Amino acid sequence: MKIQKIVIVGNSVALRNRPHNNLTSKNYGQILEKTLNEGKQDEITQVNNLAFTRATVYDLHKIYPQIINNYGDLYIINLGSSDAATREIPRWFADFLFSNKRGFLIKAMKAFHLYIIRPNMRFLVKLRGKRAWTTSKVFKQEYSKLIHEIQHNTNGKVICVSINLPSERVEKMIPGTHKNYAKFNRIIQSICEENEASYVNLDDLTAEEHFPDGIHFSEAGNEVLAKRLLEVIYGNKILK
Repeated sequence: MKIQKIVIVGNSVALRNRPHNNLTSKNYGQILEKTLNEGKQDEITQVNNLAFTRATVYDLHKIYPQIINNYGDLYIINLGSSDAATREIPRWFADFLFSNKRGFLIKAMKAFHLYIIRPNMRFLVKLRGKRAWTTSKVFKQEYSKLIHEIQHNTNGKVICVSINLPSERVEKMIPGTHKNYAKFNRIIQSICEENEASYVNLDDLTAEEHFPDGIHFSEAGNEVLAKRLLEVIYGNKILK
């Protein structure tokens, strides 16, 4: 039996469905796998989703062996929203808050973040100069490196997904994010052009219908992205 592999590298955007419904919710990776296997008897397409929450390009070292050793026929890269969003706290503090550690200090810091920092998020984002966790320079370097490693160590083709432009609510809460997302999307598109990778543009999607929490896909959003990925897959004959 012929087995083909799709590997997804991304953050929580590639995992979640908002609002979540236990009976119907599927992310676009699950939709792809179901669609590509319909009516097939002598071949299977497996989707291995390596995405994880708050993943940035800095975090790729955690899964590089898995990325390469899966030897995918297709790699879908869905990164950038965690990198480009402006932040009220530095990354080291966020890592500390969301670590698996327990104890009084962690509880105290989480309470401080919940009751003091979050209510003043907009002010603190501005106070920090609307800084993101990843600079555009580092993002370009690490994103390019990821594609290079895939193309030089596997036979897999690469499709890069654009970052969902934030809703007005998200932009109001963390100002400067819309500008950063648009900038990082231009970087992703230019990297694709330089490396013969495919770019899926989602700028026409609307937050109300396709990513109601301002970032993560709804069922409709996941279905739209799955459809566009299938168009690239079939149009470029990526999977045989």
